Amino acid sequence: MTTACHAKDVDDASEPVEPPAFARGLPAQSEEGDWGLLMGISAAEFAARKFSADSAGLQYARHFARNVMDEWGLTAYVEDAVIVIGELIANAARHALESDSRDETRATAWLGLVRRQQAVICAVADPSPCAPTLQHPGHLSESGRGMQIIEALSASWGCSQPQRSGKMVWARLPTPPQQP
Repeated sequence: MTTACHAKDVDDASEPVEPPAFARGLPAQSEEGDWGLLMGISAAEFAARKFSADSAGLQYARHFARNVMDEWGLTAYVEDAVIVIGELIANAARHALESDSRDETRATAWLGLVRRQQAVICAVADPSPCAPTLQHPGHLSESGRGMQIIEALSASWGCSQPQRSGKMVWARLPTPPQQP
């Protein structure tokens, strides 16, 4: 399996890389901060944390998602959410992040959860300009089913317009209406 992409819509100009629109005005990845508060979304509706591709970073992202869903009173939806989030972050780790980098500037990605009326939006922003595609692996293949799992468990999913600086992949998980 090849992990290289040939994104036709990605600008290959040699000018400095501009952060993607969703990241403009947000803290640098080395800073701690709550994107929701910085964007004017209350902490009760938004949660985001960065993660790295090592096993501890991926485990932390899944644990973070489980805790947020529990805090929002969505315990009945935790398992599906963690499976979808696990696939989103695994794709970012496999295709966009370097897991064995020895320097302090290893690539990271962000996991964001947004609670909306009758849905939770799970989004992962990573530095790869390659959009995900639905694969159709053979019956005995050991990988390639992540986006199929996301499609099966979510009401919808998609990807922002890829830029040289990255993209955001999201999935919408249906939930009961929020109580006022």
